[in-house]
Amino acid sequence: MEINKSARKLVCAMSLAFAFVGVNAFADAHEAPPPPGALEGFFCSYNDGKDRGDLDAATDFYQKQAAKAGIDLPDAFLWTANKGQVGVDIAWFNVYESLVAFGEADDASLGSTEMAATQARFDSVGSCNTVLGAVTPVYQGETEPAFDGSTSVATYACNLRPGVGFGSLGDLNDHIAAFNAGMGEDALSAVFQVVPQVGDQRTPDVVLFAVSEGTTAWTRHLNAIATTPAGQATARHFNAVLDCGVNLWRVEQIVGGE
Repeated sequence: MEINKSARKLVCAMSLAFAFVGVNAFADAHEAPPPPGALEGFFCSYNDGKDRGDLDAATDFYQKQAAKAGIDLPDAFLWTANKGQVGVDIAWFNVYESLVAFGEADDASLGSTEMAATQARFDSVGSCNTVLGAVTPVYQGETEPAFDGSTSVATYACNLRPGVGFGSLGDLNDHIAAFNAGMGEDALSAVFQVVPQVGDQRTPDVVLFAVSEGTTAWTRHLNAIATTPAGQATARHFNAVLDCGVNLWRVEQIVGGE
């Protein structure tokens, strides 16, 4: 899809479904932690007369062209705006195991005539702003969401409070993980931290994804934050470190799925 170079927003969010071994496990074994994953995002608005049907047709073409080129496609997730001021119709996220894996895939696509044809096809469907982020898991529950369109993701696009450094995120992430681990049915399905790798002075310092099985599960979690001492303590810690805007999305997996 066509890239709008003068985009004003690097709005919230990127995408999910990682199965990483926790960083603490590597630390205990005195080994280097795993590198962060990478999320390549496209925040898009449909061109006049185009809709989801046109996007699905372009996606089918994209997968067929990749097969012709011998290129393995990354898992991809389609986000549809639910609540908030997102300024776009949809977001598309490609998920890579590392930033290096993204770089290799980007170079491979650039050198492929088949993939160039898919870019032209997507350009006819919508106009997009692109983003790239490094992602690490904060909390992973026992149940993985379905990613079938019923899954909700609340995105918190945040700047660090004045006088607060990136070093404060470790303690905050540990607090968020501990809170969710003790909340049973009111816990989120997963939490991910994304640090943008491209942008300008308007780009948020960090983005958090709060993944839940649906809107009911997310609002039940919000209620636990507001009504329990542990939740209130977590909220105070969060607000002391970060100043955030929040949006809510529906998510489905559109490429891959294993």
